[in-house]
Amino acid sequence: MAPKDKDLQDIYNRIFADAMKYTDQYNIQMVAATYIAIAMRLYKSTLSPEEYEMMVEAIMETEVDPFFKKPPKLH
Repeated sequence: MAPKDKDLQDIYNRIFADAMKYTDQYNIQMVAATYIAIAMRLYKSTLSPEEYEMMVEAIMETEVDPFFKKPPKLH
């Protein structure tokens, strides 16, 4: 794995873990909306208008697998 790929996977894993912690206290849709709002603000702050539109299109066209939170084990 290339160093940049490793860094991207590392930060993804860390932020995803943080997001999952927030779902213990807040509705999962609230957490998702907050993260996407932050992402869009960061993109809008660093990309040109054309690049921003390309990023939005790429996000909308990207297929992702759903996440199903596992219930806690009782034993």
